[in-house]
Amino acid sequence: MQLIRWHRLTTLFMGSPLRLALFLLVLFLPLAGMNQNLEKKISLTLTNTPLKEVLQQLSLEGDIRFSYSSTAIPVDQEITFTCRETPIREILNKILGERNIEWLAIENQIVLKRKHADQFARIAKQVKALPSFVISGYLRDTLTGEALIGANMIVRELSTGTTTNPYGYYSLSLPLGIHEVEFSYLGYREEVRSVELNRDTTISIDLHETSLGMREVVISARDNEQLPGVNQPGDFSFSGATLDKLPGFAGDVDVLKALQILPGIRSYGDGSSLFYVRGGNNDQNLLMIDEAPIYNPSHLFGFYSVLAPDAVNDMEIYKGDFPARYGGRASSVINITAREGNMKRFSFGGNLGPYASSLTLEGPIIKDKASFLVSGRLSTLNWLNYLVDDAGSFDFYFYDINAKINLKATRKDRIFLTFFTGRDEFNRFTNSVYRTYGISWNNMAGTLRWNHLFNPKLFSNTTLNYSSYNYYLYLSSDRKSHWQSSIGNLTLKSDFTWFLNPNNTLRSGFAVSRYHSNPGNVTQQGDEEQLEVRDVARYTAMEYILYLSNEQKIGKRLSLDYGIRLPVWQNFGPTTVYFFDANHAVIDTVKVGKNNYYDLFFSPEPRVSVGFALNPISSLKASYSRTTQFVQLLSNATGPFTSLEVWAPSGPNIQPLKTDQITLGYFLKFASSRFYFSAEGFYKFFRNHIDYTDHANLLYNPLLEGELRFGTAQSYGLELMLQKPAGKLSGWIGYTWSRAQVKTPEVNDGNPYPAGFDSPHNLCLYLSYDTRKRWSFSANWVFMTGNPITSPVAFYQYNGYTVPVYGEKNNDRLPDYHRLDLSIVYRLNRPGKRFRHQLAVTLYNAYGRANPFSESYNKYRDNQGRFVVPSNLDGNYELVPTVISVAGIIPSINYQFKF
Repeated sequence: MQLIRWHRLTTLFMGSPLRLALFLLVLFLPLAGMNQNLEKKISLTLTNTPLKEVLQQLSLEGDIRFSYSSTAIPVDQEITFTCRETPIREILNKILGERNIEWLAIENQIVLKRKHADQFARIAKQVKALPSFVISGYLRDTLTGEALIGANMIVRELSTGTTTNPYGYYSLSLPLGIHEVEFSYLGYREEVRSVELNRDTTISIDLHETSLGMREVVISARDNEQLPGVNQPGDFSFSGATLDKLPGFAGDVDVLKALQILPGIRSYGDGSSLFYVRGGNNDQNLLMIDEAPIYNPSHLFGFYSVLAPDAVNDMEIYKGDFPARYGGRASSVINITAREGNMKRFSFGGNLGPYASSLTLEGPIIKDKASFLVSGRLSTLNWLNYLVDDAGSFDFYFYDINAKINLKATRKDRIFLTFFTGRDEFNRFTNSVYRTYGISWNNMAGTLRWNHLFNPKLFSNTTLNYSSYNYYLYLSSDRKSHWQSSIGNLTLKSDFTWFLNPNNTLRSGFAVSRYHSNPGNVTQQGDEEQLEVRDVARYTAMEYILYLSNEQKIGKRLSLDYGIRLPVWQNFGPTTVYFFDANHAVIDTVKVGKNNYYDLFFSPEPRVSVGFALNPISSLKASYSRTTQFVQLLSNATGPFTSLEVWAPSGPNIQPLKTDQITLGYFLKFASSRFYFSAEGFYKFFRNHIDYTDHANLLYNPLLEGELRFGTAQSYGLELMLQKPAGKLSGWIGYTWSRAQVKTPEVNDGNPYPAGFDSPHNLCLYLSYDTRKRWSFSANWVFMTGNPITSPVAFYQYNGYTVPVYGEKNNDRLPDYHRLDLSIVYRLNRPGKRFRHQLAVTLYNAYGRANPFSESYNKYRDNQGRFVVPSNLDGNYELVPTVISVAGIIPSINYQFKF
């Protein structure tokens, strides 16, 4: 019957060419019209819109009919999507592809059907038989040329992809053929390219930023979009857009305070830049700017950090499993990548406020080849003198400068030069009996980096960096006599990344560092009263590091990241080494000559993490890591306002701190990826944990190593986080339950006790609402269990004084800490203008909570029966309350501009 019909058809038309032409025209005209409709460019803004309504809207916009089964297609699934002047074909690929739906143009309609697992299996089988080629390149901002770090490159039909490295570079092996490649980055319009791959191909893309107010606030987990099991536990990142949205302090976004509203990261409290990660001390956090460490990141005793937000491009935070390329600290790594500067045009921006002001200049040295950026900040605090009775009694200021030069030397070579310096000065004019005349501290860091691309699969980065920190306590009015402590390092390192294939990325490298440390010595000149001269031994050491790691994907669900880090620590003279007996009395002294070796440590550090994708929206992850810290901060201060920092390396009397950490996490995206949820549990064990004898003297003490005691510590906890990253209303809520305990045989009678930063309950809530026109609002609320303190268990009378009697260490707590910060931003002109300016009003501690940071029991009663301490720390004799808080409400109004 079919043969008869076909014969009749051919007989009808073959006899007449005109009839055949008309037949073909009728047959293919609907398909041609369909193609034209699919190429029509439209704009869409969808927020929680069911798929059924989206298809209806596309049908009206493009005059397209859709055919599908409502039982096979999830028509009630909600979609959030925004595009501008985008072809309907690309919209369909994006919206339907993400939901495992394929579409076909048949006659004059679009037929939708589900993709099946066996189809992917067939594709995978075919792909394996094809030769592979490498697609690689850089992703940058189209207006500035700035590298986009952590941007996505995805090939959905193969369910594979990758992300850019810290220099915006990506590389991925794909089979021979034509591929639809998506390039995307948070806050930027997506680019889709059709790539015919028949040889190694380089494609560099400039992405367009969405308009002001459209940038989403997100803390990403460095999660590859197509494989939810790839990222490591405890790995987060902040973009510059995220930092811009946070309330900050006094109208100035603070990078370190942004960290402290993440689960697992706990701040000390008001007026402090100290933070503690998963039960580790504050010196166990490695903070770097372009790979150069910063030893004291605080301005104004911690109210500000030294990291100017205008100079920050990206910030990575590792608090779980460190990649093998990072080490040297026991609890966290914070790697800040500085902005490179605008390669397209000159621009400037600033922030004018009552407490500090900043100015940033950037632009091309040679357009599209070399650029510069300079950002400076200066405090404006001395007007506060007029608010106190003894006007002019103190003088305080701080400043910092960030600068960077970026050069594209050749197609395969780039050179970066980064410089940072910051300084604080505080002078107090008083008649105190304490003969001090002020303090100051400064940081300096510099980095020279060379990126080289050997081939599309092999990328290298060689770095030479220097960092130093100095603290001065002045003992004479002319500042010629002073106490000084310092630490610094010079490091040469080289890192190699080999994109072996889509399933394996190998990383290896080496580093050589030289450290020097002065734990505190006095220089005396002039006519002031002389102190007894003591020589506190200085330290010199070398560190050698090798590492190797592999990021491996096994199938579509399983991912591994494993490696090993091999550090060697070696101490050199000149120095003096003291040896102590069991009672910590000196039994021998050895003078070590210059460049003579006297001690060595070797501590292999295995790292492994496993990720398993339960389904496209959820995954489980587990990790184990060992870290070793060879240089540690010696401080028994209980308050946040101290920069009297003494750094000492491992040696005969100080064993390296070693930490083993196990983590387990669950990660989920739900409600069409509009919400992210994570839950992570961790356990850490510390060996050779430093503790101190009672009333330890660490200031100007040649025998300070004899004041140390050693034991173990452990911490464990659960971290929960719910995040809404996109939309007008965005934000997150995080909760941490954790404990940190210390056990030292010679402290607290050998009984375990809570660490000074142990805080069982921590809650952070952040919300941001952007009208996307003129106004934006943000609020940040934090709650923490009060810090442990040691309080008296009894009092007795002696010569008219009440003397406290103390029991177990850290047997009590300060009141719980909580604070609300508010911010309102009004844009003075509409989005899209080249010159943008705005007013920002902030309230730090909006409801004026008096959060105590210390409590003293060296007290007596005054005539009114109040308990007071005899004298405060600056030497005046005014009465000071027993419980001391930092500040009440701190308002600020800032004018911010950018051109």
